Amino acid sequence: MSHKFFLNKTQTPPIVSRVEPCRICGNQAGTKIGEVDYWDLQCANLVLCDRCNLIQMDPMLTNESIETGCFAYYLYDCRGTIPEEQARNLLRNYRRGIVFGGSLKKLGFQPASILEFGPGSGYFSAGVRHIFPDSKVTVVDIVDEVLEHNKAVHGFITQKGTPENPGITGNKKFDLIIARDILEHVSDIGKTIESVKNLLNPGGYFHFLTPNGYEDSWGHWLHFKKYGGRSELLINHVNYFDGQGLLDLLRKKDLFPVKYFTLHIKTILRGKGWSEKESITQKSSVRFSALKMLEENHSPIVSFDKNKILDHWYLRTSHIWLTLAWCRYKHHWLIKLPPSWNRGHEFYGLFRYIPV
Repeated sequence: MSHKFFLNKTQTPPIVSRVEPCRICGNQAGTKIGEVDYWDLQCANLVLCDRCNLIQMDPMLTNESIETGCFAYYLYDCRGTIPEEQARNLLRNYRRGIVFGGSLKKLGFQPASILEFGPGSGYFSAGVRHIFPDSKVTVVDIVDEVLEHNKAVHGFITQKGTPENPGITGNKKFDLIIARDILEHVSDIGKTIESVKNLLNPGGYFHFLTPNGYEDSWGHWLHFKKYGGRSELLINHVNYFDGQGLLDLLRKKDLFPVKYFTLHIKTILRGKGWSEKESITQKSSVRFSALKMLEENHSPIVSFDKNKILDHWYLRTSHIWLTLAWCRYKHHWLIKLPPSWNRGHEFYGLFRYIPV
């Protein structure tokens, strides 16, 4: 990503001094491309680093704001999703875990110990364990309800913490670390990748999904350019990654790409990254109350019968090749783009830790 993506003939984004330095390179200056309200908890600028091209919230959200806002967003999201669709999403995540586990098996890799940051429903890692039934899964999250759900439904080992400070004690290491849709949420991405490095066994793998920051920030930039003032941010996306910049960071931490590409180019067709139509411009902030959302909608995570969720012929069969074939059919990608193009919705990464 470069500044040219946020320039036009009539308006140039202002260069600003940051409240906090860039969490990758320590740069104190950057280009302001937006102003956001995170619920009614915090307000911040979106600042593009001139050196590493990372866009971050400045100042960064506090852990208290993240914990409150994350659970408020979970309830907000569930409120708009019928239970039948929630159940289908659990099955989809399980199948995706199977596909991912199958890709590891094809590489000749069989993880005995797995760590997942921000597991959500836990069905992705449960799908991976379908391929590697003897593997032990540990999950780390900041929300107690998520941990309780993962322990009760899947029998995972649980640990309250964050990717920056996972709370894993002793010299415990893992063969595989998973962070799907997590890196965009962490307050210190440099410290997070260092944590991944420290928790991986040499030769271990790190798998992540994270949005393409250029498209993910586009709606906020459009609002800032058209209207000024703050746009609304309910999901705590605090990092907006550049494809090459993220690769450079990982390589500096001795994490080297096995698979790295961009998925879901339908976002380009909708106009993210090039169009200025109103439908993709982020809404003005109305400062939704996170605490009010918790008070009015607080309820435990919806629990579904796991046996019913997974009651399908391709999951019951003893022929694992048939299970893999069906799941790959349901979750294959026709088009993959280089992350350095910063085109498409999501970066997919599988990196191997090779100490140099």
